[in-house]
Amino acid sequence: MNDWKLLQMIKACGWPLTPELLANDADFNARLEGGLIPLHWACAQGKAGLVKHMIQHGADVQDTADDGQTPLVLAIGSKSFQVVMLLIDRLKALSEPPPDLELRKRLTDTFIEGHTDAKNRMLQTLKDWERIAKKAGTAPAP
Repeated sequence: MNDWKLLQMIKACGWPLTPELLANDADFNARLEGGLIPLHWACAQGKAGLVKHMIQHGADVQDTADDGQTPLVLAIGSKSFQVVMLLIDRLKALSEPPPDLELRKRLTDTFIEGHTDAKNRMLQTLKDWERIAKKAGTAPAP
């Protein structure tokens, strides 16, 4: 992404700190002023373009916030299907185990009332993640 597009995305998303903190070489998991963490903020705010940018430039989607919430949990709270799917796709690529039953229920409950495609895609994605994890040996014990 060129600098102009990045600056426009940062301006449009409402990022509260200086744009340089979101440059391609920034540490998106670093604790900033007041404990703000760029990836966690973007996930909690449902900023899909910014989350995608951060993932493409090395953000750690497994990084847990000080209160114990993961980027995926923060994204569920934002109800942004795009952000949730970006995180799930990255977690699957990292061979992370699929969510436990409680988190799985939160995911399906959050998107069950939305658009039919979102509901069906979420259900299929969770099934695929389970299948991939079983194949890789990373699925949680039943």
